[in-house]
Amino acid sequence: GNEISMTFSEFLDLVEKGDMLHYLTTQDVNANQDGRPDLMAPFMKCLANDFPIRPALMGNLVPQNINVWMGNNHDGASSGLHHDYHDNLYMVIRGKKKFRLYSPHDTEKMYTKVRLDVDNLVQLECEFM
Repeated sequence: GNEISMTFSEFLDLVEKGDMLHYLTTQDVNANQDGRPDLMAPFMKCLANDFPIRPALMGNLVPQNINVWMGNNHDGASSGLHHDYHDNLYMVIRGKKKFRLYSPHDTEKMYTKVRLDVDNLVQLECEFM
């Protein structure tokens, strides 16, 4: 995809008008002086007081990264088969989201386009047998 800069208000106007092309992500985080990524992108830091950093339902899990993905697609959209390195708390505000979860032990049954290292999974483009 292409990255386009716009204000949040401009993005919300597009969504309200039914735009299904654009989506918002806050995944671009800055690194600190040690080279470690921040917990959240600058945009998310503006919202940090609007939600708990450690929701009670997450138990003892410590957040490693906080992102927002926001879009508008009535026909469905796919993020493709991939592996997330952190635990996820996924909230759908409106509509629905379908997840397909595969065990790492099923990787031998997938046709991958990249070298597969089961102990250190990378983003994959696969077809399931």
